[in-house]
Amino acid sequence: MQPNAPRDGMEACRCTPFSVLVQGGSELAEIRREHAGLAPEERRKAADYAYHAEAASELIDQMMGRSGENSDSAPYWPSGYVALAIDPNYAPGLLTVGSVEYQLGRPEEAMALFHRLTTLPADVEDLAIIIDKAGDFLIDEDDLENALELYGAAWAAFPGESTYAVGMGYCLGGLGRHEESVEAHRRAVALEPDNYLHRNDLGYSLLEAGRLDEAEAEFKKSISLAPDDYELPKGNLREVALRRASGTGS
Repeated sequence: MQPNAPRDGMEACRCTPFSVLVQGGSELAEIRREHAGLAPEERRKAADYAYHAEAASELIDQMMGRSGENSDSAPYWPSGYVALAIDPNYAPGLLTVGSVEYQLGRPEEAMALFHRLTTLPADVEDLAIIIDKAGDFLIDEDDLENALELYGAAWAAFPGESTYAVGMGYCLGGLGRHEESVEAHRRAVALEPDNYLHRNDLGYSLLEAGRLDEAEAEFKKSISLAPDDYELPKGNLREVALRRASGTGS
């Protein structure tokens, strides 16, 4: 196989949702059947191995391609697909395949995979980081509504995780729902009152809501807690002054 030759598995992924591939007659469906009888921990280990092995194979393929040589190490399916076929609850696979599904124009399929992350046990390794990456992906795609829905589901499942409150606050602010954004950021501050990032975020949501005195107090609190090189609240304080001078806000 030439390094840049089309792969049937990759073409199948482009044409067919993952949920269909793992239920039909594809190699992915066979992989899922083969692993269905394993204990959850064994499935996770197998998925983890496949996930990282595929990433290594893709790197080898790229290196061989640059040198003009052929490589038989390239995976038949895109990274993450085999891992998620092995274990339907493998968090990195849900993130990877969900992102691919979205980019292929199947947002409903993507959101179903992303939302499955919020049903996993709280002790799954790096779960909050992975859910936040899914939310950031949607934000980067300018899909604030779906990002808000995901962060909201995560917050409902894990209300002690400030990351999800911050995500909700950001999305609500971007959607112009400033008072709701303030309340979401207050939740994050209530959980971590000495977190200068949360204090600055709350201050900015108050600024956008036109509540300048409260915003100023939060920015000053952020500055008092932050390292000297953290500049955002200092710039935001200047914005408070500008808005006061222009008569914007209260």
